[in-house]
Amino acid sequence: MDDSDAVRLSLRLLLGRRGFVVDTFASASDLFAGLGRAEYDCFVIDFKLDDGDGFEVLANIRRGGFQAPAILISGWDSGALDARSHKAGFAAFVRKPMLETSLADVLDTVLG
Repeated sequence: MDDSDAVRLSLRLLLGRRGFVVDTFASASDLFAGLGRAEYDCFVIDFKLDDGDGFEVLANIRRGGFQAPAILISGWDSGALDARSHKAGFAAFVRKPMLETSLADVLDTVLG
């Protein structure tokens, strides 16, 4: 989930080429509207969103009963953000701009 059209398209194309099935959402409200329609193995959530932040999104996902692992992505370079993401329950933190292999490798690790 990312509010940038370019990032969503890139994620869809790059991860799709690696064999991942990708649904993208522009906002938290779009994600929550689509949660009941499909099963997700992992959530990739941007830290800074137009309608909240990644921590709020993950908390709401968990309150909804969804337990799939989540990865936080962000262009904000903060060592504290990495530690905070793990405390909040994210399985991993990936900084943007992310290379295709970086996020795909993290997904492979998180999904086993």
